[in-house]
Amino acid sequence: MEHTFQIGELASRSGHTPDTLRYYERLGLLPPPLRSAGGVRRYAAGTLERLTFIRQAKSLGLSLREI
Repeated sequence: MEHTFQIGELASRSGHTPDTLRYYERLGLLPPPLRSAGGVRRYAAGTLERLTFIRQAKSLGLSLREI
């Protein structure tokens, strides 16, 4: 089974805030996460790489719309 992250752990590892992760999810930059039986977001490990890509693209001057 693939490792997953709860939103706080993913935020900490990626250098983003949980609010930013929810915002990116609403924009469609992040795929909707799986949910536990209790409704807790569970992000796939690949989401960390996607967040790294988003950060790098922003550092090159791309807007979120362009990303």
